[in-house]
Amino acid sequence: MTMNSWDIFLDEKIREISQKKSVLDIGGGSGFQKGLGKYKHLFLNNYKSFDIPGMGADIEGDIHDMSTESESVDGIICNAVLEHVVDPIRAANEMHRILRKGGVALIQVPSIYPYHGNKGYGGKPGYGDYWRFFDDSLSYMFRDFSKVEIIKTGGYFHALAAFFPIQSFRKFGLDRCAVFFDKILRRDKGSTTAGYLVYAVK
Repeated sequence: MTMNSWDIFLDEKIREISQKKSVLDIGGGSGFQKGLGKYKHLFLNNYKSFDIPGMGADIEGDIHDMSTESESVDGIICNAVLEHVVDPIRAANEMHRILRKGGVALIQVPSIYPYHGNKGYGGKPGYGDYWRFFDDSLSYMFRDFSKVEIIKTGGYFHALAAFFPIQSFRKFGLDRCAVFFDKILRRDKGSTTAGYLVYAVK
C-alpha cells in the first residue's frame, strides 16, 4: 500500500531518532506503543519510556516537571500526549530543557479530532482530553527550538473520517477514500486537518 506523505515523514524521523544515543518516549507507557512496535528492532539500548505512575513506564513522572536532567537526552518521541496534559506549553518547554544541543523531538498531536480521554481501566490511571492544536499554536509552543517542521496529517475529509461512528471501518478503506477525496478536491491544501507532526531541533 502506498504511504501517505505524513507516514513517510514519520517513518523517516523515527528511523533517524532510533540512531540517537539516548531516546525518551514521553507518554510511551510500557514502551513501543502507539504504532512504535514495528520500529523496536531499530532501537538498541538507547530507548526508555516515560509516563505517569501506573502506566508501566521505565521512568515515572510528570511531563510538566520531569526529574530528567537538563541537556541529558538526544531524542524525544511524544505521540498523542500533549492534548492530555494541563499545560502543553510548559510540557514543550520541559522537552526543550532536557534535550542536548542538536537534540531532536518528534511530536504528534490532534487538531480536528474527537474527544478521547480515558477514565482508567485495569488498575491504570485515567487522563483527560484538554486541547486541540493548529500550526499557529505549535509554532508558538516550539518557538525556542532552532528549527521546527510542522506537517499536517491529512486534510478535510481525513479529519471528517475520524468522526465516523464505526471506527473499525477506517482500517477497511475509509481512510484511503478520505485521502483520495482530499487529493482530487485539493482539500489537503486547506487549513483543516486531523492532526500534526512536529519535528523540532534544539
